[in-house]
Amino acid sequence: MNQQIILCVESNKRSKTDNIYIKETIEHFFEIGNEVKIQFVNMENKDNYKSRTVLNQIKEYIRDYKIGESTVIYCIDLDQYEADSVQARENEDIEVFVKQNGYELIWFNHDIEEVYLGQRVEKGEKVKLAADFKKHGAIKDVPRDKLSSKKIAKGKSNILAVLSNHLKQQINLSK
Repeated sequence: MNQQIILCVESNKRSKTDNIYIKETIEHFFEIGNEVKIQFVNMENKDNYKSRTVLNQIKEYIRDYKIGESTVIYCIDLDQYEADSVQARENEDIEVFVKQNGYELIWFNHDIEEVYLGQRVEKGEKVKLAADFKKHGAIKDVPRDKLSSKKIAKGKSNILAVLSNHLKQQINLSK
């Protein structure tokens, strides 16, 4: 069955740092054949989750994909939600929006770099560190349990749990 997965990510169209980590995850943990099309919508930041630009890009991808089903998945950093009530409320608003629209949600706690690199990263370092992550094949060093959490915890994500509902997992992975 042909399928398209549309991943809405926080990074911008120039840096595409989130795209790198997520693509590396998909390629490492899942079997992707020609029947699967992966698309990215770069939101610039999660505040734009329901902006006209983002929603139009999603609609365009769905409209143009005529050979199968489309699944929309928002990928967001939870940021410092424990200490920031505004941030916690925004995360809840995004979760409600995702559910109301029949989309799915991948979260990274506190952010994508903390999950994949084990540390917070300054804005100016994000592009270089994401490129290094890809160049060195560092996805193989990320423990599977960090990426398949069912509960929100520091340095963890639910990315594998969500994607495994749509993609065929690789066999014989050591992690």
